[in-house]
Amino acid sequence: MKMKKNDILLTALLISSLAGYAQNGVPPTIEVTGTATLNIVPDRISIEIGMEEYYKHKPLGDSVVVKLADIENNVRKTFRDAGVSDSLIEVSDMGNYRDRGVSATLLMAKRLSATVSDFSQIEYISEKLDRKGISTFNIVNAENSEMTQFNRQGLESALDAARTKAEYIAEKEGLEITAPYEITETTNEPSGYSLFSNEECTPSDKI
Repeated sequence: MKMKKNDILLTALLISSLAGYAQNGVPPTIEVTGTATLNIVPDRISIEIGMEEYYKHKPLGDSVVVKLADIENNVRKTFRDAGVSDSLIEVSDMGNYRDRGVSATLLMAKRLSATVSDFSQIEYISEKLDRKGISTFNIVNAENSEMTQFNRQGLESALDAARTKAEYIAEKEGLEITAPYEITETTNEPSGYSLFSNEECTPSDKI
């Protein structure tokens, strides 16, 4: 699941002595930070499978190269069985190098990228895929098509957390908040990955 974190810096105006405000020219304020973390289930997951030709040994001791086309056909069949159409599969790389210390024959390699809609498809592919000829299997990207909506939801939750903290501090100090003085979005870290599904608000404060 993809984790999205939003931070809001809120500065709230407080009712206080107007005389004190007039003397120093600085409005009495409380400054708090509200944080909201949303774990979002991706609905567009890109996976990449690397393939490489390999030697298949026959009973009499001879060996033949299993061609890249045969390996790819098996991979594409597994994709189709998992509900991934050919239109969602593309070649991301092709080629290889020859390790003369291992073989004088150049074994071709290829990478296929595909887009799936949920993790159950990935689990099916990883379970049914023939391991022979497969060199890599990676998730390269995960995103949700409704990220704009989730961003808005995260910002609203962060703002609510900051407002609640400011109101609590003001109440303890015997003051009253008149209005927000300044609101700043301070989110500056990339999205990460989480195996958990929850939402938490962990505001901190600075007076």
